[in-house]
Amino acid sequence: MLIITAGRTGPNRALRFGGDASLDDAGRRSVMALALPDHFGMVAVGPERAATETAALVGSGRVAGRVVDDLRTLDVGAWTGRLPEEIPPPELGAWFADPASHPHGGESISDFVARIQAWRTTTSVSACVVSMPVAQALLVDDPARYFAVEVRPATIYQR
Repeated sequence: MLIITAGRTGPNRALRFGGDASLDDAGRRSVMALALPDHFGMVAVGPERAATETAALVGSGRVAGRVVDDLRTLDVGAWTGRLPEEIPPPELGAWFADPASHPHGGESISDFVARIQAWRTTTSVSACVVSMPVAQALLVDDPARYFAVEVRPATIYQR
């Protein structure tokens, strides 16, 4: 499966948690520069604006995209829109150290990875366009390794 990460948005440039922002100018340029196959059939697209905008930019008749709610990004609850330095250090530390932790009241990394992996094992699509957190979850089998996987905006990964 090809995994295409959405282009850069203002919030992921500013390192804020969550949100649903549009691509910024640099994000659009980097998506347009991707070297993609001429055609790759049905593509699953995450519901976030950055993912749908990325799919539209790489489309040009090559992509038959379908928005899939199961590919929504990690729910970070009360942390949405906040900078890491705005989170109490013990909460942030617990979240990074324990994949079952969810001090923000949203989804734990364990639950998130399980949800994304369940989708992956039941799909027959050859490509997807997703947010960076979803790409990380697609690239790991063990939630404890989630933060060890580095992904970048507007990049193609193979799984």
